Amino acid sequence: MSTQSKQQLIELGALWYSTKTPGVMTGKVNGNTRIIYLPNDRKEKENQPDGRIFLAPAEKRDEPKSRPVKDDDVPW
Repeated sequence: MSTQSKQQLIELGALWYSTKTPGVMTGKVNGNTRIIYLPNDRKEKENQPDGRIFLAPAEKRDEPKSRPVKDDDVPW
């Protein structure tokens, strides 16, 4: 690929091979949407795809629960 062609590309994200499932790749697109690549292990014809790409919402992390502030907790 020429340098000029590379300059026209827009990177959406990156993928890594799963350490748990062979052939599966996962990553993030635009920092918050998960992307999953699953290989087509049932491919029977040359015109069928080698794999499929899926988008999924980002996993929500458990946020620490904040406790309500009481009047006697305020230092002034």
